[in-house]
Amino acid sequence: MANLWMLVDAVLFVFFLVIAVVAPLLDAQSCLPLDLYPRFLVDLNIWYGREFGDYLVVNKPDFFVALVWLELLFQWPLSLLNLYAIVARKSWFKTSCLIFGVSVFTSMKLKRGPFEPLQEEVLRFLSIFLPLQVC
Repeated sequence: MANLWMLVDAVLFVFFLVIAVVAPLLDAQSCLPLDLYPRFLVDLNIWYGREFGDYLVVNKPDFFVALVWLELLFQWPLSLLNLYAIVARKSWFKTSCLIFGVSVFTSMKLKRGPFEPLQEEVLRFLSIFLPLQVC
């Protein structure tokens, strides 16, 4: 059973590490001036939005920008805190992980509902965001 918990911790560590890197470098481009970022990161974000048909990244509706601020000001620090908690084996990790999960789940629900896309777009959109809801 201890090996299972170590595997779960390893998966969560990778997940929180990705969030810790992607949130300030890519997601924040939706609400911060693009001059703050190197051109290759801006181009990467534009390519991602077009290639995967991510309506929210391309059009940046106001509610999405607000959700990105939530991610930057609340979820990103929690992901850093959770990385520390995993490495230091802190007892409060489960609680902070639960808080993070509820926040991500709530924001994912809001991201799924603002438009009525075609069936193909729904499948593509879910393929992008469904893995986050499983965690």
